[in-house]
Amino acid sequence: MPPFVHPITVRFGECDPAGVVYYPRYFDWFHRTMEAWFGEGLGRPYHEVLAEHGFPSVHAEADYKAPCRAGDQVQVELEVAQLGRASVTLALAVRGPQGELRATGRVVIVVIRMDPGGPDHFKLRPLSPDLRGRMARYLVADAVAAPAPGA
Repeated sequence: MPPFVHPITVRFGECDPAGVVYYPRYFDWFHRTMEAWFGEGLGRPYHEVLAEHGFPSVHAEADYKAPCRAGDQVQVELEVAQLGRASVTLALAVRGPQGELRATGRVVIVVIRMDPGGPDHFKLRPLSPDLRGRMARYLVADAVAAPAPGA
């Protein structure tokens, strides 16, 4: 399956005094793309999934290849690089209007229980079989997927 693609128009307020996107904004784009992926790519709106699962980031990294500037129309591509029992590694790429690579990133998210007031609130939990199956469609060709719990 091709990567999930989320379009972004670079806003003036995302740029530094040199006129290029300030580096932490890429992490915001990565998260916005992940949220859109849940609804548009996985068919489960992020705000609904949060009722049963939480997805905090535990690692994030980025490499910058070429600057993005205000007004640029970029696309953030998302693929699953690794699908664990209770974690997902996302591989992201920011591309300019001609498909040129502007930045790459990796974000590791873990799956936690969302049960405010309960004893397991914020404790690791395995991905549900439903979400696991939906996410597996976005695995890159050489990705690693742990067996589903109980498999």
